[in-house]
Amino acid sequence: MRNLITGLFVATIIASSCKPNFEEEMKSKDFSFQNEATGYFITKEKDTLKKLQLELADTDYKVQLGMTYKEELTEDQGLLFVFDRSDPRQFYMKNTNVPLDIIFVDENYIIDSFVSNAQPNDTTISKSKKPVQYVLDLKAGMATKLGLQEGDTFIWE
Repeated sequence: MRNLITGLFVATIIASSCKPNFEEEMKSKDFSFQNEATGYFITKEKDTLKKLQLELADTDYKVQLGMTYKEELTEDQGLLFVFDRSDPRQFYMKNTNVPLDIIFVDENYIIDSFVSNAQPNDTTISKSKKPVQYVLDLKAGMATKLGLQEGDTFIWE
């Protein structure tokens, strides 16, 4: 009986030491920017402000992952969250390593509102003013640099 208990104890220790370390496994994955679409900011006067390369967060997994494990966005890149329908949206920066501007875009591609310079790992909730279908993460400071305004348009292809 003693040998049986000792054997089970040793087997348990061996089995538990074989578990992969989740953090190490995630760090080994490639989370670099993936260029999947092109986006454009357009003023109310129909002037194009900026062309962006976009990565799409268009699955539940990609939405949950968001900017986690990403180390940067350039001024020409953005992460676009694509949802099935418009709803009030709330975002925070927990587990996000870079400061961002968060742009809320409605189903008609009109900028509802935005938050400038959201800080890494901050759990403050950033909310859309009304229901939106899309949310765009940009490098912090870009909304100001571009002179974005509520009512401007953001489209992509």
